[in-house]
Amino acid sequence: MRVLLINPNSNRIFTDLMDRNVEPLRAGRAYQIDCVTLEGTPPGIETQRDIDSVIEPLCRLVVAEARHTDAFVIGCFADTGLYSAREVTAKPVLGICESGLSTALNLGERFGVVSTSSESRNAELRLVRSYGLLERCVGFEPVDVPVADIPTSATAKARVLTAATRLKALGADVLVLGCAGMAPYKSLLRETFKIPVVDPSVSAVAMAIGIVSLATG
Repeated sequence: MRVLLINPNSNRIFTDLMDRNVEPLRAGRAYQIDCVTLEGTPPGIETQRDIDSVIEPLCRLVVAEARHTDAFVIGCFADTGLYSAREVTAKPVLGICESGLSTALNLGERFGVVSTSSESRNAELRLVRSYGLLERCVGFEPVDVPVADIPTSATAKARVLTAATRLKALGADVLVLGCAGMAPYKSLLRETFKIPVVDPSVSAVAMAIGIVSLATG
């Protein structure tokens, strides 16, 4: 089984981060999980124009890899190009937002999203509304750090903690990381707040493995 995890931004730090985080799912190489960077795209997906600009190159990559791939995962919380990618292949295509929120629903009653920026709030609201999950969502709390800088910024750690504190106060009993680049802060949040913290990239890859196993078993 091969799962292809696509980082739709051009920042290889994100790709390497996701690659490390999904390592336990490889189960001693029982599953081939390849992580690739979509070249020529923005270093961080932050605006609707960024989202729109990567759809065509993303779909071309999916078409090129479909013959040798059992499932695709789009590693951006905006679920960038998800529906377009599903149109160009019969293989399963998962977005990390939809998968991460689905995981959260099974871990608690109400989830909160540590999001990237105040400017992305409307896009996130539209996405979560489209999945029919606003009723279970206490809100989005942004860290307001450029997406490309989230894994390495000196201020990101404190901002992630502040955002999570607000979500916990609003009633969240599960936290969802609203960017693949927030994965370095997962353990810190789990230890600080004593509630489940979802890394959506890992959730999506685990779901992809499960879906392919069910379809071929």
